[in-house]
Amino acid sequence: MNWLAIICAGAAYWMLGFVWYSLLFGKTWGNELRRYRAQWPTPTKGEMAGNLIGTFVSNFIAVTAIAYILDHSTTPDMNHALRLGVAAGVGLSATALTIAHIWESKPTKVWMIDTSYHLLGCILATVILFSWR
Repeated sequence: MNWLAIICAGAAYWMLGFVWYSLLFGKTWGNELRRYRAQWPTPTKGEMAGNLIGTFVSNFIAVTAIAYILDHSTTPDMNHALRLGVAAGVGLSATALTIAHIWESKPTKVWMIDTSYHLLGCILATVILFSWR
């Protein structure tokens, strides 16, 4: 496995989260969560740093799993790699998030924002990993 590609793909997935949850959908996502939880506290700087580190570690683990699957598969071209990225995004991330959102009764908009972020993150990671193969 190409560890430099894994680190870069993990960082790209993490940066996608920054763009996704701050620039693109941050306001909608935050408003929906506040509506869901009347008392939604803003994290302190220390909590935010911990959250960002935890997110990066989680993205890195997800990307490492995708790299492992790519490394042990006979993915011949980018088209098949994209299918693998979609399968990881929908089959693993989206289903896990759907289960959590069902049990937590979170708003549909939050589910859509969260799920689409992870779907695109898996696809982005797969493209980077396959390109550096």
